[in-house]
Amino acid sequence: MGQPINPRGLHRIFKEVLHHAGLPPHRFTLHHLRHTFATLLLRSKEGPFKVDIRTLQELLVHESLATSSIYPHIDLEQNKQAIETLQFDY
Repeated sequence: MGQPINPRGLHRIFKEVLHHAGLPPHRFTLHHLRHTFATLLLRSKEGPFKVDIRTLQELLVHESLATSSIYPHIDLEQNKQAIETLQFDY
């Protein structure tokens, strides 16, 4: 078995994956990925990826349910519009 990955190593891998996907690594962060993950889990209408707010709290390792409760208030359409307006410098 290998060694556990540290945050710096995860950050490096994330940036490499973005680069290989043709996305500008400076435009995305692991924090963005974490928020997207949480939002998509709560927005799933059905299937194995649908979770409740308490499960999300556990997945994100939030001490307070109030911290996790911001995610249901995120408007998916607003997020889509924001993504569509991003300007990428290639």
